[in-house]
Amino acid sequence: MRKISVITAVFLTMALICTVFVGCLNTDKKAEESKTYVGIDINPSVNLVIGKDGKVESVEAANEDAQVMLYGEVIVGKTAEEAFELIAQLAVDCGYLTEENSGVNVTVVAGDGSAEAEAKVADVVEASFKAEADKADISVNINTDAGFSLSRKLEYAKGKYPNVSAVQNMTAGKFKLVTELVANDEGITFEYAASLDNEDLIEKLNECYNKIEPYATEAYNLAVAQANEAFEIAKTTAGGVAWTAYYAKLMALNVFEHSVNYGAIYAAYDIAAVSVDYTLDVIELTLDYADKALSNVDTQKIADILGVEKSEVDAAVADENGKITLESLEAYIDKTIKNMSAEAYNQIKEEIPELEAYINGFQAEVDEYINSLPEEYATQIRNILADVKDLGSDVFEFVNSLGDLTIDDVRSLVTYLEQKRDETMQKIEEDLTAEELEEANTYVQAAKDMLTSAQTIYNTAIESARKDAEEFLAQAKEGRFEWKYQHGQQNGQQE
Repeated sequence: MRKISVITAVFLTMALICTVFVGCLNTDKKAEESKTYVGIDINPSVNLVIGKDGKVESVEAANEDAQVMLYGEVIVGKTAEEAFELIAQLAVDCGYLTEENSGVNVTVVAGDGSAEAEAKVADVVEASFKAEADKADISVNINTDAGFSLSRKLEYAKGKYPNVSAVQNMTAGKFKLVTELVANDEGITFEYAASLDNEDLIEKLNECYNKIEPYATEAYNLAVAQANEAFEIAKTTAGGVAWTAYYAKLMALNVFEHSVNYGAIYAAYDIAAVSVDYTLDVIELTLDYADKALSNVDTQKIADILGVEKSEVDAAVADENGKITLESLEAYIDKTIKNMSAEAYNQIKEEIPELEAYINGFQAEVDEYINSLPEEYATQIRNILADVKDLGSDVFEFVNSLGDLTIDDVRSLVTYLEQKRDETMQKIEEDLTAEELEEANTYVQAAKDMLTSAQTIYNTAIESARKDAEEFLAQAKEGRFEWKYQHGQQNGQQE
């Protein structure tokens, strides 16, 4: 009996070990099914994608402060814990995380939607920041709920898309993924992004983040857009001239077989489409929509809801000329709320919806501004079309039907021009033999390849923009360290 019991015990133990082992494998497998998105907002704002192996696959410095803080640092390839510890350390060392600005908003979204996995990652972020804050005698406040501006924008989006179920059912975490993707991929619309699941959104964001250069400041992006515009228009023009010349040669040889210069028509549409499209890119980079001055802001109302003095709100949200923007308003409200104690927040919690509704009114004002097209750019676009004589009356009729041009109208115009260009190419393919088409394409490519001067100018512009951006970020980061040292020396402590 004892022998049987021992044997039985051995088998039971083995079975238990196998069960636990298999269970661990299953747990590990489940944990490896998807990637995880982590957003950390102090300000600075940093976004990361954590891979299935627990290591950082990509990182985005979401604003200039974050670009300064992360400049020269290696985040990708580190474990999530190593990355969070480094970000926390930099936030303290660069003087962004201080006793006066000790609130940290954390957003974690697991691709598979696992609340348990999200909670574990959030715990690691919190532990990392508290450890670094303790070293600097800072009482850090970690908030994993949606911050004020994120929550407000989500409710605003739901009001804007009342009949889109994907938007109505959206969580704050998914909304952040959607808005991040739309901001980083100009080819994706809000409604399309909303239709994707978390796993797809995170994967697409991962691809976008990996394409971002660490020195991609606003000034750098504008310089690149302008260089791209000049180079692409030069190539398109060279190709257009080649198409026109090739067709002119065919028509000279046999005007009855080739009675229409489709090459010239194609070139006209192509040049116009590229020119207008790049003009739109420059417009969107040049116009600072966040800089739109708001009218009739009742700072007393905001002060009353937040339980602070009106003078404090005025000093924080208005610039030296008294101008208040939506960005400055939300930055102040976010900072104030995330730095509140739980007790202080509970006292104003019931009034937050009223504050959200009030700020939504200004969002509508900014939305209208965003879609407006300054007359100087409308004139520039009309001049592009007027310069291309072969477009025909249909294009001008299309433009005139739009009335006062808006940003959305310009997007429609680009689509229209590209459609007409593609239709003309179909006519070319029908008009030419296979041999002629091959000869034409070779002719056009040769013309583009001869643009050595334009290529040199482009390369020089990009390199100059990169150097300027890196120099700016390096100096700004050095300045943050110097400020922190001097500030800490003056106060006898590290802040």
